[in-house]
Amino acid sequence: MNADISGLCDLCELCVKYSYLSPERKTMRKKLLLISRFIFALALVVYLIPSSQAADLKGRIVCIDPGHQLHSDNSPDPIGPGSSETKPCVSSGTGGSVSGPEHAVVLDVGLRLRDILTSQGITVVMTRTTADVHVCNSERATIANKAKADLCIRLHCDAGSAHTCFTLYPGLITGWTDDIYAESLKAAGIIQKAYSDTTGIPDGGLTPRTDLTGFNWSDVPVVLPEMLKMQNAQDDILASTPEFRQKMAEGCAKGIIEYLNTLPPRAKPSGLTLK
Repeated sequence: MNADISGLCDLCELCVKYSYLSPERKTMRKKLLLISRFIFALALVVYLIPSSQAADLKGRIVCIDPGHQLHSDNSPDPIGPGSSETKPCVSSGTGGSVSGPEHAVVLDVGLRLRDILTSQGITVVMTRTTADVHVCNSERATIANKAKADLCIRLHCDAGSAHTCFTLYPGLITGWTDDIYAESLKAAGIIQKAYSDTTGIPDGGLTPRTDLTGFNWSDVPVVLPEMLKMQNAQDDILASTPEFRQKMAEGCAKGIIEYLNTLPPRAKPSGLTLK
């Protein structure tokens, strides 16, 4: 019995050929098929495994700064090192009629974000974990600096009724932000897109700011997502629910992890002997 096997791939030709042969050769055919399936599965696994840089988030440090606090403090805080210009130490923030005060919403999102990041092996430093604290904006930057964070994310919600979200990043100021400007801008773009895509809140883009104390005192890349506008009726209701606050945290986490995976590997501590 003959079969027309022209035009078939080499493996298929072998399969057809061996189907008309002895039991021993049929056994060989089965072995060939098993080997081919194994090779395909191995290739798929290799393809799906991320690069060593992307896979290794251990050792990365992120500082989460949930904006504002229970009580505001209008005492003057220099907007940058050596500056005579000041802004209030920490303002009261805004609030929604349903979701409540901004400081409470962003703290809840920040704690959820912390849990997501730590589950991925990332070290997280919080500027606050409760509402009743007193931490000026310059001090918040100092916390991130001392931690040598790969990124500081300052979580905020904005006043206003537009259905949008946007991210602030440091404007370029020689001597203050010139060393963190490029990385902050890169991080802002990545996080803004990931957050908007995850939450469904329309992307309002990026805005540079040169007057924010928490930016000008920072020695590490820093971004400030305005995650929604609290006087928008739809977003105010969403921000009152645990489910949407979790989604807000997930959107930030996706962007942070994507940004961290763009960084070169951290230098290994000196004095260690590799075996």
